[in-house]
Amino acid sequence: MTLVLATGRNEPVLSRRPERLAIEGYRHWLNGFRTGCIACWERGYDVCADEVGAAAAARLAGELTPWVRETCRSTRRDLDCFPYGSGCLCRDECLVLAMLAAHQHGDAATAELAARHLVGDGDPARASAAAGVFARALGETEQRLLPIPAAVVADVAARPQAAKLS
Repeated sequence: MTLVLATGRNEPVLSRRPERLAIEGYRHWLNGFRTGCIACWERGYDVCADEVGAAAAARLAGELTPWVRETCRSTRRDLDCFPYGSGCLCRDECLVLAMLAAHQHGDAATAELAARHLVGDGDPARASAAAGVFARALGETEQRLLPIPAAVVADVAARPQAAKLS
């Protein structure tokens, strides 16, 4: 699934730096936790540093770890993601991005909705709280996400969970 911006151009959402940093960070950190391989986190840090410089990358990396860890711990299933650099978003990535954007825009109801759909019968409050901290770090490094309306979250959530990616 690809989210497209309503800019009059058919521009994929990951062409924007804030969304790209959030999703690539999620992908690298999620795979790092899955594999225990530090190279995932190092590559993720390098992607951030190339985009925003070392100081901002250090700030973001410092919040990526607890955000992804707490999000994983808040659910009773394995979270999904597409491979690094993919221009598409899977269902979980759409919900993660919506949760972060909602926190940045002060939309607690949409953040809660996205968290509930992401973690299912897990602990949505835990996932949402961790997302709030990372969303704040993104904002403090001048990475402002576009808002994602609750109707989009509901539409994404209604779609079937994808099969495991290899």
